[in-house]
Amino acid sequence: MATTHEVRWSVSATPVAVETGDDGGHMAVDTLHENIRKSLGGSGTATTAGAIDFGGTFSDGTSSTPYLQATSGGVAVGDGDSTFIYIKHTGYEWSTASALGDVTDDTVNVNLASAVVACLRAGEAWIIPLHGAVSAASWTVVRGSSTDIAIEAIGFD
Repeated sequence: MATTHEVRWSVSATPVAVETGDDGGHMAVDTLHENIRKSLGGSGTATTAGAIDFGGTFSDGTSSTPYLQATSGGVAVGDGDSTFIYIKHTGYEWSTASALGDVTDDTVNVNLASAVVACLRAGEAWIIPLHGAVSAASWTVVRGSSTDIAIEAIGFD
């Protein structure tokens, strides 16, 4: 019996118009964007070799070192062999690979080589399905301030 590895993912986004309300007028209200009028989303499956090339060390569903340190130089989260990358800004400063530091609202940038392709705020996550796309460049996460940030990331080959 052969084993295959895949990552199943889904994303959704809801464009919202926020009306703050007026004194003596209407109450504050959030509503779907007036022109789009629906949530947007999709899903997919990425086939991987099953090797975790980047990220913490995992064994039986737990990790003794789940956090990576996003520094000014960046921390590697993927390379030309990666087929799927997951990144999450924990919302905490870096302390150790197994303990979070103080709460932070500083951002982190996701870079492909030297180009910024995403900026994540505290608690936000991003996936990058590559489906075997060949890229000699490396994917890194770089802190957006002077404080190192704890991130969670997994890069599959």
